Amino acid sequence: MGHGEAFDTAGFTVEVHGTWHETIHPDIPRVGNIGFLVDGTLFHPGDALTVPDTRVDALLLPVHGPWSTTGRLIDYVREVAPRHPYAIHDGALNDTGLAMVGGFLGAGGPGTGAPYDRLAVGAGVDLPAASAQPSA
Repeated sequence: MGHGEAFDTAGFTVEVHGTWHETIHPDIPRVGNIGFLVDGTLFHPGDALTVPDTRVDALLLPVHGPWSTTGRLIDYVREVAPRHPYAIHDGALNDTGLAMVGGFLGAGGPGTGAPYDRLAVGAGVDLPAASAQPSA
C-alpha cells in the first residue's frame, strides 16, 4: 500500500498516509514507513509522523524512538490537532521518562490543545464514530 490508497478490512475503512520513516540521522538511510487512518477517526502515523489531510479524533502518538525529541512531538501534536492523543511506542521509557513526556504533552505542558493519555497495558477506550464528529 502507498500514500493516498485505501482499503476495507474487518468492517473498517483504512486510508494510507506517508511514505518515509522519520529521519533518525543523516548518516542512517531512511526506510519506507506509512501510517493508517481508520474510519476517519483514529490515526496511527507509524514512524513516519505524517500529518493527515483531515482532522482526527484520536492520534496514536509514538512518544519515544531514536528519531524522537519532545519538542518535535509537541510540534507534531499541534500540527495534527487531534481531539485526543494517546501515547504509544514508549516501551523503552522508564517511569521518569513517561512522567516527563506526559508533563510536556499533558495539561501542564506547553498547550497542545488536547487531553493526553497513556492507556495501561490491556486497557481500551471507546471512540465516537466518524459520522458523529463535528467537522473541523
